[in-house]
Amino acid sequence: MPSQFIALLVFLLLLLILIVTAETLHRFYKTSTEQSRKFLHVSGGLMCLSFPTFFHSHWWLLPLAAISFLLLLITYKKKMLPSIHQTQRFSIGSVLFPLPVYFCFLTAELLHNNLFFYLPVSLLTISDTAAETGGNKWGHLSKQFFNGQKTLAGSLSFFFTAIIVISAWLYYGYHWPVADMAITGLIIAIAATITELVTLHGWDNLSIPAVVVGILLIHPGFPG
Repeated sequence: MPSQFIALLVFLLLLLILIVTAETLHRFYKTSTEQSRKFLHVSGGLMCLSFPTFFHSHWWLLPLAAISFLLLLITYKKKMLPSIHQTQRFSIGSVLFPLPVYFCFLTAELLHNNLFFYLPVSLLTISDTAAETGGNKWGHLSKQFFNGQKTLAGSLSFFFTAIIVISAWLYYGYHWPVADMAITGLIIAIAATITELVTLHGWDNLSIPAVVVGILLIHPGFPG
């Protein structure tokens, strides 16, 4: 049995375990929806970051992404899994998440550079979660936008964590020159932060990776 097929089955099982864990925490341990969503978002995102190690072709990741998307879409439509889909405001971010993971993986494969996968998925996993956390915790103390859907506190939380994530990947992961890393990293952080701020209803799960990949693509003399 091919190793990548085994990896596909293992990751499907892990996804189900994470979903069941989030639902269990919400239903039986009265964890808030905010916390159970964050648990699945972060744990699922960290799991996704291991994909380049186990999958050597996007064709193996495609069924995993498709099954995940359909599962999340159906449960969203059927109003199931409140631990994941129940939010105070309308959002389909939980449903969309598998799509950028797959397309970033495909882009990285086509361009032979996994930075196109690692960086946008890391920002979705860490900085997007930080934005929600900062907005919920300090948003009432800061300027609010779009009728309170976004806050300055959330945007600052996204920006500063993005700086850390981007610096870690560009400098330590891919050994970019310091000046190149500082300039490009700042551009990516600012662009991703603005994108997160102006994109509503969970669509930032698509727009943020698109912006990050776009900036990397137009980077002159892209350092590998």
